[in-house]
Amino acid sequence: MTEDAPLTPEQQDDALAAELALGLLEGDEAQAAVARLSDDPAFAQLVRDWQERLAGLAEGLTPVMAPARARQGIRERLGHGLAPLAEDPAARTPWWRRTGAALAGLAAVAAVAVFLWMPGQTTDSPPLGPDYQAQLVSEDEALRVAARLMGDEMEIAVEQGSPAEGRDYEIWWIRPDGSAPISLGLMPHSGNARMTLPSDLDPSEGIRIALTDEPAGGSPQGIATGPVVAIADLTSL
Repeated sequence: MTEDAPLTPEQQDDALAAELALGLLEGDEAQAAVARLSDDPAFAQLVRDWQERLAGLAEGLTPVMAPARARQGIRERLGHGLAPLAEDPAARTPWWRRTGAALAGLAAVAAVAVFLWMPGQTTDSPPLGPDYQAQLVSEDEALRVAARLMGDEMEIAVEQGSPAEGRDYEIWWIRPDGSAPISLGLMPHSGNARMTLPSDLDPSEGIRIALTDEPAGGSPQGIATGPVVAIADLTSL
């Protein structure tokens, strides 16, 4: 049996460009590859070619939000999230059945796009829109949460109250057109949390923010399963 022939330098560069485009490189190897983009036009072109090929694979996909449970796990691995409680009690009666508001299911698959800095690309950010806020207060006033939007960033501040043991409060974005509410993640049990809104969410005064009582880690189905504990209109500052 013959051994596989070693890669040529050109093949090695192509493989390295593919790994960089996919985000597979780490540490010193990643730094060296990124630094090479500005010094080696041929290598930079290989990376661009791979980015275009990979982008073509996603053209037929429809981006959707992953359930809060999945996003919470990612935040924890990155060190940006509170660890969820271990207990996972049975889901309660869906709140939309109690209120009569219809909800469509959200798929549990998230499409992720990776963008690399390339020579000649601009890094200017789009202008920020007006700021918005929502004051979420439960009916018994035991829970008070302030939500504020600054551009595409939302800050959640827990002023009073917390979910029961083994439960989490999940944050939902509700459009006025009656479309399915979109999960924004989990409310922290205390203090503040900041999150970046998906690019297709446009703040306006017709939007409502809601909190539902869910199993630890958030709704496993990607749709609200617990009762609404607080809901408020999004208003401009």
